[in-house]
Amino acid sequence: MHTYQFHIAGLRPFHDAEGMELADAETAWAEALRLVRDIEGSLQPGESWSLDVVEDGTTIFCIRLATADLRFGRDSVPAETVTRLG
Repeated sequence: MHTYQFHIAGLRPFHDAEGMELADAETAWAEALRLVRDIEGSLQPGESWSLDVVEDGTTIFCIRLATADLRFGRDSVPAETVTRLG
């Protein structure tokens, strides 16, 4: 078993200090996808966020989701507001 942490960056960041013991990286990937499905319902136009999966201090997966609100001809949230935890 390995400990995997799931860090979220964006407008509502979350740092997973505790982590989760899982059998392997494939199981961690499946958990990351489940988290993405849970989070995506609160995403608003112009928001962006990322989910990093960390194993033993090393990021092994990163899922990024970015939206653009094109009603105003540009993104309503600048790309530099999305930071990557690591």
